[in-house]
Amino acid sequence: MVKQLLRGWKVVPLWLKVAPMIVLLAGLPLLQAYLEHHRPDLVPLMRHAYYLPLFMASVLFGLRGGLLCALAISFNFFEDVVGQRSVDLTQRLYMAAGVGVYFLVGGVTGFLVDREKREAQRLKHMQEMAALGQAAAALAHEMKTPLIAIGGFAQQIYRTLEDDHPHRAKLKIIVDQVAHMEQLMREVLDYARPMQLRLERAYLREVVEEARSLASLFAEQSGVSLELELPPQPVEALIDKGRLRQVLLNLMQNAIQASPRGARVIVSTAREGDFGLITVGDQGCGIAAEDLARIFNPFFTTKRQGTGLGLAVAQKIVQAHGGGIESRSAPGQGSSFTVRLPLAGPAEPTAPAD
Repeated sequence: MVKQLLRGWKVVPLWLKVAPMIVLLAGLPLLQAYLEHHRPDLVPLMRHAYYLPLFMASVLFGLRGGLLCALAISFNFFEDVVGQRSVDLTQRLYMAAGVGVYFLVGGVTGFLVDREKREAQRLKHMQEMAALGQAAAALAHEMKTPLIAIGGFAQQIYRTLEDDHPHRAKLKIIVDQVAHMEQLMREVLDYARPMQLRLERAYLREVVEEARSLASLFAEQSGVSLELELPPQPVEALIDKGRLRQVLLNLMQNAIQASPRGARVIVSTAREGDFGLITVGDQGCGIAAEDLARIFNPFFTTKRQGTGLGLAVAQKIVQAHGGGIESRSAPGQGSSFTVRLPLAGPAEPTAPAD
């Protein structure tokens, strides 16, 4: 019954929702003026009626609506509080306190409404992403076998052809594109599957050095210097080394791709309280503000050959550790990504290491 009422409320036009609030805000001061001259004994009771438009504004427009409505209501008591009427100090303070309560009620109600709306949007987004992930995983699973067959046969034929064969270049395109599709299928499956960690105590510098060794050839080919800045005191944490290495390799490769030849990519570690930090910074072109808010969304990419899942998977891995990834960037000033990991591991239990 309640869900049906809420569903029906959503289709009501906004002007029809706002109209009663405006009528109350305009009519209540007139009623107050009338009662002050004819039934002053009812004025204190009538002032509670201002909570009706206050709650309506808070529910419809959140914190901003609640505070603006409280401000509009307070104008009706301005002359009583600071005006020239013959009202004693105690009565003035009482009215001022009443105005303060209007702001308090409007602010608190609006804040709670805004928080509920954000939570509802977050839950809806999670449900949509879960449905998308299930559909993508099913599609990736069905495509995986034929892709392996196509890629395998294409590679066999490619290796048997002479270097000057007219079809060799076309087969190379097929092999490369199949490899790209296989990589996309792996990332889709990684994103859709539940994240299971194999935790062990390890030094962050070890994982950083392993990831750097894997990315060093790509950095050399790109003409980029991949440098480490590690503190003398190593930082130890409860982590899944393989998964974290996957995250760092993705961040390093992104930084290298974003950097011009001759630039530096710096990877550093640090400790901040009960958290370990790993930062990957580049000297590239930076990320536009409108793109920075979406870079962790699945399938969002600004690369011509990107899948849009690398950072989404990386964020999922770090969140499974109980941490997060912070991104900072400005166009023309480079970018930095900081992986923040709790040293004690995730709060929720996960699969132990063998």
